[in-house]
Amino acid sequence: MNIDWDLDVQDFPVELKLLLELIDVETDAEAQAMIESSGRQINWQSFYSLTRHHRVYPTIHERLSHHPLSVLPKGMVQQLSVDYSRNALMMLQLSGKMKQVSEALDNKGIYALQLKGPALAEALYGSLSRRTSKDLDILVHPDHIEQAEEVLEQLGYTKTQEVSRIVSDWKWRQNHESFTHADTGTEVELHWRLNGDAGAEPSFYELWNRRQTLEFAGTDVHMLSNEDLMFYLTAHGARHAWFRLRWLADIDRLARMELDWDKLTALLRRYKCTHLVGQALILSAAMLNTPVSREMASLMSTDRPQDLARRVLIFIREKVSLCPEPESEILAQIYRNYLFSLRTPGQKAIFLARKMVPDTWDTQTLPLPKSLRFLYYPLHPFLLLHRRIQRRSALEREVGQ
Repeated sequence: MNIDWDLDVQDFPVELKLLLELIDVETDAEAQAMIESSGRQINWQSFYSLTRHHRVYPTIHERLSHHPLSVLPKGMVQQLSVDYSRNALMMLQLSGKMKQVSEALDNKGIYALQLKGPALAEALYGSLSRRTSKDLDILVHPDHIEQAEEVLEQLGYTKTQEVSRIVSDWKWRQNHESFTHADTGTEVELHWRLNGDAGAEPSFYELWNRRQTLEFAGTDVHMLSNEDLMFYLTAHGARHAWFRLRWLADIDRLARMELDWDKLTALLRRYKCTHLVGQALILSAAMLNTPVSREMASLMSTDRPQDLARRVLIFIREKVSLCPEPESEILAQIYRNYLFSLRTPGQKAIFLARKMVPDTWDTQTLPLPKSLRFLYYPLHPFLLLHRRIQRRSALEREVGQ
């Protein structure tokens, strides 16, 4: 691990340190040396659990598959092999579904960009089996949401996570809905924005005009350009406090590819998110030894991205799952404070101003029939206070235990 970026990871568990080292190494000989030097200290069950939590078991399987079984627990190596094979099959199936959905959308004249899934695995790792994905993430123009929904429904997908459309600005506050195929269980997230309630971002057609295209079994599949991928993946990882190392591994791979850093820097400045990419690069350089160029260093060298990088270490160290918040109210409060710190001063002002008007949380706290929804405006301060009292009570109970 590179310590030049002032991240204190000394209190990381030895299993997590080994995991980071194995993600970074390039040869079997290096992996073997690392295992032999720390193997006796390792709780291999905890190590295996970390590979699952961080979704990096395909990489770890490749690192360990040629290692003498006398050194490693045979059962763990076999389980990693099972996980690897299962993921390879799932990614092949997702690839087929991606091809089917892409063709169906194209036939309806709907432009679509693949955000992650098999397309990202192929673009960054050159192999479907090298990265995990549980679903397809597809971005369409906000004006084409309804048409894209109809296409998915015709293909057998049912909406399983729906955004409340009671509040008029739902397209700005939220960024996707989820669908699941009734027969195969395949999940699709239909996006109309890259990031929900996160300020300005490039328009769909800007992203479309800069797209890159991959071929899957004779079908062209479109995805974000490398510069737009860095913009999107860092915002996504930052919003989730980088609690999965898979996302940092993606940043490491992308940073080692050919990027137009001048174009990327201009994009980041335009949308006021240089601190997010700086945070990601600091974490990647410190934990995965990502080579740091002069252009990268200029994004990493200010106080704000360094502070943001230090803030997320607790979530990585404690193996926290942020879906959508930690179960611990103490960690949830730390996480909410961290999310607020990601915002620019202008975004913070907008965020606080929007707290003064009704939102989807109000509709969930107190469902009202359509004829009475005007009451959300006078009731909003009281519903907001009610939710804060509930959170404070939960925090006090947790501290008192």
